[in-house]
Amino acid sequence: MSKEKIVLSVGDPDVEAPSYVFDAAIEKMKAGGEWTHYGFQTDKPKVFRDAVVDYYKRFGGVTYPDSAVIPCAGSSAALYVALRTILNPGDEILMFEPTYRGHFNILNGLGVKQNLVQLERENKYHPDLDEIAEAITPKTKAVLVCNPNNPTGTVFTEKELRAIGDLAVDHDMGIYSDEIYLHFVYDDNKFVSTASLSEEYAKRTINIMSFSKTFSMTGWRLGYIIVPEMYESKAKKIAGMAAPRPPTFLYAAGAAALNGDFKYVDERVAAYDARRKYFCPAVDAIEGLTCDIFEGSFYAWFDARSTGMSSQEFCDKLAEAKNLYFSPGHTFGPGQDGMVRVPLCQPMSLLKEGIARLERFMGSL
Repeated sequence: MSKEKIVLSVGDPDVEAPSYVFDAAIEKMKAGGEWTHYGFQTDKPKVFRDAVVDYYKRFGGVTYPDSAVIPCAGSSAALYVALRTILNPGDEILMFEPTYRGHFNILNGLGVKQNLVQLERENKYHPDLDEIAEAITPKTKAVLVCNPNNPTGTVFTEKELRAIGDLAVDHDMGIYSDEIYLHFVYDDNKFVSTASLSEEYAKRTINIMSFSKTFSMTGWRLGYIIVPEMYESKAKKIAGMAAPRPPTFLYAAGAAALNGDFKYVDERVAAYDARRKYFCPAVDAIEGLTCDIFEGSFYAWFDARSTGMSSQEFCDKLAEAKNLYFSPGHTFGPGQDGMVRVPLCQPMSLLKEGIARLERFMGSL
């Protein structure tokens, strides 16, 4: 076995947050007082909410009142609040497979059935619009779009989002827009906010957001949802009862991140772009594996089904033989066995070593 363990299974960036984010948090921690006590009893969350409103107007193209922003301790808590706001046990939700495995975990816990529309490689991991309508039943209360998608990197087009939005309006469904990777879009692809396309879409869309990927703040546990008026009261009630709030001083850190010049974000986009242009073709060149260059996010998604192994078996044997760790694809949807996900969150030197080990592993089969 190779001595050095290389973990390419977790979407945790290999850099720290911008220094001005640290400075803002440390300053408020040292100040103490209202910055280190219950935030909901002060005006401190409004500093954060105002920054979110300005940020989303700039990058999402929609202007919200600050009351629409509900801070949460990370995007998982934000996702939980969002899903509970609309869905009840026995309801159904329209989703696209593969998608972030956390979506399945929470929905299964809530007793919500997932009606899945496949994102096929033959269609460059974009949905068949006819299949979307066929997946809706009288029990379907919402549709969830991860845009850009984790793990395929799909950047949904305006045409696709309008088709989804029109169906949501026609069937009186809520819309969940998981936009955590909105800045990580490459080539000629363009991120489009669902809510920006129509007032009818906006009034039923809950945006799920995070600082983890954009600002490399995974351990800070800072996220939020943007909720339209029709869901606001219930979402705040659920958030208050069932979801942890961020530490008060992190409101200042989040505001500092969103109010920054975004040079840091541009540098991260460039780094992930270089990694995808190297890693995906390198995997694709290995006999028995197929990997396309993704449109958005920062995940390589490759097909290892020619090996005859399940996703779990492939990843387990790779880890045992080469001390190289990838994510098994079956956790991203019931039809994804044999697929593998690789977050490109490590330096190029480790990615190249990972490719070398993967080549040796495939050559030994």
